[in-house]
Amino acid sequence: MYATALKSKAFFCWCAKFAVIGCIFVVLPSIPFFRNIFATPLVLHEPQARGKICYVLDGGGAIWERLDAASDLLKTGRVSKILLQRDDTRGRYCFKAQRALTGSEWRIKYLLWRGVEVESIGWISREPGLLGTWTEARTLGKNLAGQIDTVVIVSSAPHMRRAVLAFRTLLPTHVKVVPYAASTLSDSYEFFHPIWLEYLKLSLYQFLALLSHI
Repeated sequence: MYATALKSKAFFCWCAKFAVIGCIFVVLPSIPFFRNIFATPLVLHEPQARGKICYVLDGGGAIWERLDAASDLLKTGRVSKILLQRDDTRGRYCFKAQRALTGSEWRIKYLLWRGVEVESIGWISREPGLLGTWTEARTLGKNLAGQIDTVVIVSSAPHMRRAVLAFRTLLPTHVKVVPYAASTLSDSYEFFHPIWLEYLKLSLYQFLALLSHI
């Protein structure tokens, strides 16, 4: 009888611990108020950002909010050029063109609609790599003109700290990296993406940055 009671108590304790862990890592992050608290340390943003160019990180569906922010920077005179990573994969079908456009072509169309001139758009090649943001930073570092001393990095709010870490690590030391989040945290396309995954990636990038300085 006593042994059974001990087993029941131990089982109850394990269930209680599991419930607490589930509440912390599943339930609370699903509530916008707490999600804001958990994700805020991931955000870096300079509202008055300006520089020679801005680089827009690639990012699936998040690319459109990033292009909005980049076009705002350009049209308000805070940067003189928008740089993007080339995307030659076949994208959605365009009825006007009567064919499927590439990712790059859709980005051009969107920026033109936002009032950006074609001459203000630049491209860097897409290079293979397991870590997308890290690879983009390395590629930009290889292609950056020597006279560029300031780069505004545009990405989604929860992605900013990791992005800035990668670019500050891999761009030439004389280049100043200025963070510019595409939107507020709660308005971000990535607001409900897994927070734990972003923190995990950030930890990996911190490790890579440490290795690069050894």
